[in-house]
Amino acid sequence: MRRLHSFQPHKCKTRAFSRKKVDEQFGGTDTGGLFLQSFLEEADRLRPFVPPFRFSAFFSPEDTLLCVCASESAFRRAKEESREPTDVIRIAELTTGSGLVGIDLLLKDEKSRLLGLDVDQRACDIATGNAKLFKIERRAWFECADIWSDSTIATLIAYDPNLLICNPPYVPEPGDQNLALEAGAGPDGTAHLMRTLELVSTVRPQTLALSWCSLSDPAKVIRRAGEAGYALNSLFVVAIADGEYSGSVRDYLRTLPCAYINENSDTVATIGPDGSARFAYLLMAGEFSRRMDGGSAAETASAVEHLCARFASDGLSALEHPELSFPATSWVLDRWDELELRVMLHGRTKMTRIG
Repeated sequence: MRRLHSFQPHKCKTRAFSRKKVDEQFGGTDTGGLFLQSFLEEADRLRPFVPPFRFSAFFSPEDTLLCVCASESAFRRAKEESREPTDVIRIAELTTGSGLVGIDLLLKDEKSRLLGLDVDQRACDIATGNAKLFKIERRAWFECADIWSDSTIATLIAYDPNLLICNPPYVPEPGDQNLALEAGAGPDGTAHLMRTLELVSTVRPQTLALSWCSLSDPAKVIRRAGEAGYALNSLFVVAIADGEYSGSVRDYLRTLPCAYINENSDTVATIGPDGSARFAYLLMAGEFSRRMDGGSAAETASAVEHLCARFASDGLSALEHPELSFPATSWVLDRWDELELRVMLHGRTKMTRIG
């Protein structure tokens, strides 16, 4: 069904799909001979987080899973750059929610430590309970904190993280429309990341794992990271269909010069074979590390912007040959796989697809 050629900075599973079977069951659309790898292939990373693990009020499995991919890569780099193999890696996760991304790393390394910050006290309580579930509460702390507050700066400076993670809200928010707290991220969708990179300029962790999307001025994130002294090492990309919040600001997105969506009928039908999609866009996550000059941030940002522009005009074919000079892994997640991912996280391992 789908398999996407890409540079792969880490080993990942692949599976073969029958195009005929998919077309018969789900009304699949011919993609012009493209073979696109489904992001569902990475779902095993989330297997530990089925019930009784609890999610916070707003949880999006797609961007969380993508941030897990980037965070694991950033964690490996932090370990490699440590002075001693036995060094403790201190992880800070902003907008932590249920704590899943940071907890995933602690489960893979028994010496690492996690500080999770979130503006929602209930999310912090849920994350604390999740840490107890895995018996890692002595290595994980969760605090209610506003990333725009001076106290957050002081907390991070005192903690001195090796790795900083941020998987924030990313939907551009029109000036006359207030999205839910967990959804809106300023006029161009980058507000939380811009603040995170301000903090990074002061805190100076070794590595970063950040997530954003093609709706949210994707090149701006990379340029600002470069200004803070960090270079993008690897990029992770998933093509998905619009959701509740992104779809609600569709008309606004069309007015933004740096919001890249694809509304072509073939792309939309492939991403949303159930007929529910209005447009497709790209989720993105990056693994960054500290560099004296921030690397060639301008060149990297331009390459990512070009990829997003190609996707907006050409659709999924832009992902088959991304034309990037740095490692990048790309996937597609259609509505059916999106549903299957959610079902898995609610404690079921198998489901019947009805076409």
